[in-house]
Amino acid sequence: MIILNAQTDPRSQQSDFLRKNSLVSYLRVPLVAKNEVLGFLTFFTKEEHAFSGEEVKFLTTLASQAAIAIHNSQLYEEMSRSNKIKDEFLNVISHELRTPINVVMGYTQLLKDGILGETNSQQTTAVNTIAARSKDLLDMINSLLYATSIEGKGVRLEARQVCLKDFFLELKTDYEPQSGKEISLIWNYPGELPNIETDGPKLKQILQNIINNAIKFTDRGAITTSVRYFFDAKKVEFIVADTGIGISKAEMPYIFERFHQVDSSQTRAFEGVALRLYIAKDFTELLGRKITVESQPDKGSTFTIAIPCEITRSNAGPQRGHPLEGRLQEAKTFL
Repeated sequence: MIILNAQTDPRSQQSDFLRKNSLVSYLRVPLVAKNEVLGFLTFFTKEEHAFSGEEVKFLTTLASQAAIAIHNSQLYEEMSRSNKIKDEFLNVISHELRTPINVVMGYTQLLKDGILGETNSQQTTAVNTIAARSKDLLDMINSLLYATSIEGKGVRLEARQVCLKDFFLELKTDYEPQSGKEISLIWNYPGELPNIETDGPKLKQILQNIINNAIKFTDRGAITTSVRYFFDAKKVEFIVADTGIGISKAEMPYIFERFHQVDSSQTRAFEGVALRLYIAKDFTELLGRKITVESQPDKGSTFTIAIPCEITRSNAGPQRGHPLEGRLQEAKTFL
């Protein structure tokens, strides 16, 4: 709508406001995004002005850009609310599930230890299966809790002195030969390793997630976990190499995303909620470095986790936000 003289034109609205502010001519264009009218943007002049075709075209284009910015802002706010509700739901459910699973695991351990009576070979096999599946379920629940803590920015560093040699040996003892799989677990580390300042539990969680993921996708061959210390660079590298199914080039950019599952017939049979790599990547960045990966389909994958020997304030990890957030803030400022 174009009004040449708002003071006299009967179509003009809020005449008192217009007279008070000495506004004479105006152009009103709709804010349209995705075929939906979000509102109107009005351009005023204080002198009588006949808007030219070029001016109308330019201001209409400007209104379209503003409409897109507003639409994206609304989508982002809706998505943020939805994600918050989802994360709160996952957090509550995970907490509620962890207690009964711990009870199941406690009674299973009593059966394994023979405290509730002797078991025959078939019963022992069944108890071991219950224990293994319960542990898998507990790991899944803990992963959900880690993920919701990460999204809610509730994860904090707790730096302590860590003896790398003791740390690596302790990690090694957590793993037993994998029944039902033709794979060997190999551990390579030098005789002398330094003490470093880092968050030991988070570092252990990173490596366990990578190793468990390697075990999950490897049926035969070997999984080799190595550690290297670089004195000059003041960093430590952990390398986990497997001979599993590998990762295609097309999937590589997405493997660290939350809940991402590789969509192929080769991997549909593998269970899990796809959080291990997401947590490992986030925790590594929190410690101040990053994970790199090299992989070829049907030949295996190699994950390299680099961490500094000392945590500094700059190692607090990146601030997270939606990729549109910066652009939306610019758009809001402009509007």
